[in-house]
Amino acid sequence: MSLRVRFNLLITTLLLLLMVAVGYVVIKGMRISTEESVESATRVTVQLLDTVIINSRQNPEWGYTHDVMHTFLQSLGHVRSSEIFLYNAQGELMYQSPPSTYRADETPPRWFVSMVVPEPEVVSRRIRFGMLVVASDAGGAIRESWASFKNLLWLEFGFFVVLNVMIYWMLGRWLKPAGDILKAISAVEQGNLDIRLPRYRVPEFSRIAQNFNLMGQSLRESTEENRRLALVAKQTADAIMIHDLDGNISFWNQAAQQLFGYGEEDIIGKSAKLLLPPEHEGELARNFADIAQHGTVEHYDTQRVARDGKRLDVALSAAPLMDPKTGEIIGEICSMRDITERKLAEETARKLEENRQLTHLIQRHIEDERRSLARELHDELGQYVTAIKTFAVAIANKAKGEMPGIESHAQTIVSAANHIYDGMHNIIRHLRPGSLDNLGLSEALKDAVADWQLQNPKVNFSLSLQGKLELLGESLNINLYRIVQESVTNALRHAQASSIDISLARHENGNLTLSIKDNGIGMNMCNVDQNRHFGLLGMRERTQALYGNFNIDSLPGSGCSISVTIPGSTEA
Repeated sequence: MSLRVRFNLLITTLLLLLMVAVGYVVIKGMRISTEESVESATRVTVQLLDTVIINSRQNPEWGYTHDVMHTFLQSLGHVRSSEIFLYNAQGELMYQSPPSTYRADETPPRWFVSMVVPEPEVVSRRIRFGMLVVASDAGGAIRESWASFKNLLWLEFGFFVVLNVMIYWMLGRWLKPAGDILKAISAVEQGNLDIRLPRYRVPEFSRIAQNFNLMGQSLRESTEENRRLALVAKQTADAIMIHDLDGNISFWNQAAQQLFGYGEEDIIGKSAKLLLPPEHEGELARNFADIAQHGTVEHYDTQRVARDGKRLDVALSAAPLMDPKTGEIIGEICSMRDITERKLAEETARKLEENRQLTHLIQRHIEDERRSLARELHDELGQYVTAIKTFAVAIANKAKGEMPGIESHAQTIVSAANHIYDGMHNIIRHLRPGSLDNLGLSEALKDAVADWQLQNPKVNFSLSLQGKLELLGESLNINLYRIVQESVTNALRHAQASSIDISLARHENGNLTLSIKDNGIGMNMCNVDQNRHFGLLGMRERTQALYGNFNIDSLPGSGCSISVTIPGSTEA
């Protein structure tokens, strides 16, 4: 039964009760009115008849009283609300007043008559040679009351019908939003969270619609948030699982399946100990102890075992799973990230750092040996060559003019000594440029470029030095010098270059940038194995030892460009 029909039935029942109450009050009033009317009419009739009896006794010439009364009653006819009976001395009925013709066509129902009819009243008068009886008769008054009450009933019935129709129609209009609300609720139940209700004229329904729309919006946002969280849980690269308080797995996302090799049907409901290596069995209990104290586990590096028995390095994070209603801890949300590659990268970085330190140490020892060798050549061999030259010059001077042959041989020895001395100085310069130790990197590069220009007059050299290049430290100085030296040597020996540009700059942030460019024949870098070209490999290792970046760019016929960047935090 609809709410509209129920409201209508309730109002109909109340109207019927109201009509019954009104009818009862009206009938009660009619009974009182009828009783008073009948009583008054009976009293008047009795007084009238008593007057006739008295007058008949006072005037015996009129005849016997019962005859006089008989004559009077016949002339009187019907008396309202009274029935008059005249009996002779033998008790025979001489006269009965005729019945009332007032509203003779009305026939009140028995229930109405029983509710309206007053208590009957009978008055008797004994007269000479007879008996006069006056009885109350409420029939006419009752028929009159019934006629009035019937009109009232018709009026009430019409009012009842009209009012019910109006109420039913008005309830239909007033309750129409209820149908819309029910449809909207049904739509939400079926999953349509975008449905909204309009504003209604009825304030209560308008508030309901407003609250429904707010609820729908909130439910939409919550559902969308839950959907996003579910998508994140399913599509995230991290393995996410949920443990109950017993340590059994109740949720297992796709990333966990890919990481460990267990499908949901294989792992759901089983203990998380299945993933633990033997030496990590106590870890689960410790994590649960922290979770029970509302704590969390953040990026804890540990190991787990996959389905195929392979051990995986993982970073584990865990947080308590709370009941939103009670706030009690009902489980644990655990996420694991595969850090095997990170561990490998860390190991590689560690080994690279060891190699870098070893390379740096080897290069330092090499430079120390070169410096020592250069010093030995300069100090020992230089003295011997100088002595030989001195002796040869002395011999040439003594043999001059006297022994031309000996003089010629002595001059040859002097010339050879000069060549040996110049070659030795070139070797010393390559082993350890003296200007680098005495004047710094800038002057050493200028000296080297001048020497290269002197030895290669057809090649155009360009040197650009910018920034504060003093006090860079021995390690930086020698490594940068060696990189320039190797680059220029390769350009002169292999590239057939006619122009070589060298640029060294120190920026405000302390970074050093070195660039060597030539216009030689270039090379195809895809066909060059840099690990087997010791010149390129040496420059790269020197750069990496200084924590810098080494890059070489070249194309056939387009020359070659070498760039080196050394961070400013590098210590010499």
